[in-house]
Amino acid sequence: MKEVTAVNWLIHKLITENEVTLKGENYKLFELAKEMEKEQMVKFAEFVATYSDKNRNVYGQILHAKSKYDGAERTIDLLEEYYK
Repeated sequence: MKEVTAVNWLIHKLITENEVTLKGENYKLFELAKEMEKEQMVKFAEFVATYSDKNRNVYGQILHAKSKYDGAERTIDLLEEYYK
């Protein structure tokens, strides 16, 4: 199953529920939003990659810490930190 990005989800909703068309200025704005979203994902991936100590907890979640028991950060925690 392919993951849907926020921008693609929004485009789908606007087209199907509000009958917005992807022509002219709307198309340019959505393409710009897609590029911005892509850049944000890459920057976050680079941010997470700087955490050299990675482990997994019993639930399979990636932890960013030296062991499974010290102040570990889950990837979602890093995302919240990244956007602060």
